[in-house]
Amino acid sequence: MKFKTTDVSKPAGEILSEVMGSSHSQLLIPPKLADENPPAQHPESDEKYIGLFSSGTTGSPKEIWNSYENLARNARFTAEVFGVKSTHRLLMMAAPWHVAGLSWGIMAEELGCEYQFITTKKGEGDKWLKNVREFKPDFLLTVPAVLRALYDEEWFVPQVVFGGYSLDEGEFQKLNPHCDFTIQGYGQTEAGGLIAAHKRKSTAPVQPFGHLCSGHPIRGVRLKCEGTPENPAPIYIQSETAFIEQEYNSRDVGFMDSLGRVYVLGRAGEIVNKK
Repeated sequence: MKFKTTDVSKPAGEILSEVMGSSHSQLLIPPKLADENPPAQHPESDEKYIGLFSSGTTGSPKEIWNSYENLARNARFTAEVFGVKSTHRLLMMAAPWHVAGLSWGIMAEELGCEYQFITTKKGEGDKWLKNVREFKPDFLLTVPAVLRALYDEEWFVPQVVFGGYSLDEGEFQKLNPHCDFTIQGYGQTEAGGLIAAHKRKSTAPVQPFGHLCSGHPIRGVRLKCEGTPENPAPIYIQSETAFIEQEYNSRDVGFMDSLGRVYVLGRAGEIVNKK
């Protein structure tokens, strides 16, 4: 399979245009790995594939190839569960070379939403605040690190989507005044994007374990986990948009409640604070 390495130093919108518009398979290398020589173990296929690296939360970054069609399908499923429509204005503040940011961008483009995509860099909190205030989005899609830089400022967005890792338990009290709803997303590069999501009205109390990365599986996803809060166990995932058809071990550990909501306590061997 022939592929090219996409220049991720460009603005997010240009990266999206290249990923979506090109007929070539593409590899997106995070800037922090730019000086390394990735193995590029790409699949042998005439279909268009996108190579992404799993995030730092999954240990050593791994190069994972998935078909563009799988990524686009996951983006459509994501829009469905988030409730995003073509009339909504979206502000994304994330990294477009990570699966969450790329998926959100594809979602916005496919729906024809008016959107801004800000590639986040540490220490640019003033820029993030300026964009939130001036663009006035219906949805803010971002990561906890960005939210933490904004808690003490004055702003409001009806729906705030976040993922990547969990918030601390007390953080919801800081986030609640800034939105009507929060949407937690649990996803993986291996799954092609979103796996599960949980929507919560900002005035509702945070239930026990509710601060953890958690959610109900989205369309096309089946989850298995035999853990308990006291004894978390591996989470097994089978997704229609994953890089493999078979069920796989996510390397995340957690538990599921009686309603099928999965709670992620961390990576195997690295449990987060359950309190």
